[in-house]
Amino acid sequence: MLAQLNELTDRLRDIGDGPNTQPAFLVGAELARIAASMSWDSGLHLAAQRYYSLAVQFAKVGGDATFAASTLAAFARHCFDLGQPGDGLELVQLAQYGARRAASPRLRSLLATREAWAYAQTGSVQPFRRAARLAEDHFAEDDPNGVDQNAHGLDVAELYGVLGARWRDLSVTSAQPQQARHAQDYIGRALVLRDPSFVRNRAFDLIGLARAHLVTAEPDRSCELIESALPIAATWSSGRVGEKLRDFYRESQRFGTSPKVRSTRDAVRDVISA
Repeated sequence: MLAQLNELTDRLRDIGDGPNTQPAFLVGAELARIAASMSWDSGLHLAAQRYYSLAVQFAKVGGDATFAASTLAAFARHCFDLGQPGDGLELVQLAQYGARRAASPRLRSLLATREAWAYAQTGSVQPFRRAARLAEDHFAEDDPNGVDQNAHGLDVAELYGVLGARWRDLSVTSAQPQQARHAQDYIGRALVLRDPSFVRNRAFDLIGLARAHLVTAEPDRSCELIESALPIAATWSSGRVGEKLRDFYRESQRFGTSPKVRSTRDAVRDVISA
């Protein structure tokens, strides 16, 4: 796939105006975005950033503002994963401005979740609440039976899962552990609504909910959730799921005197070290 992208990129440098010009750039944008996601999953973060930038450039030349916006949203998420909320927020705001006329309610909802993500990482409680509320409001405006290729991954379960994880982040960065109760509520709803075939997403939900229970000092419940996640999480232990398990392992250390916690941490260590 990378070879195809490189070949297409070389060809696009010399392409002239014509009926196939914009479609060719949009194909390049799609390939670049896939390459970015693959690089991210492999831990190749600089490569991921280059491919995201390339995808946005191609989408703009191809005249698809909404694809550019959704790619910027993915790029922002990568920044958040690296602990760069300022950079991520700039990308989100660029996406919101660029797609202000063309974005569907669901895409606006997706962008609002990314904005909330930035505020959660900086402990900005009121801006976070505003952005999270907007994410739900925009989603409610959308046709539940409609299809938006630029926000196709955002169903109601994903919305609740993402917002729940952000409430957990906010509870830590704002030093307000009680905010994690919101996280438990939202992620709990996501687990109920999640399509059973979305196994990887379910693993994220379970790990996120477990980490929220650590914040509220409920290590036994946290360990129960992690143990239910491990059989499915092990498949993706080398990627982002593994990173979340490492977060749990680090955060659970303060409860390490508990036999239950020690046992669960040993099980997690076996998975992330495999």
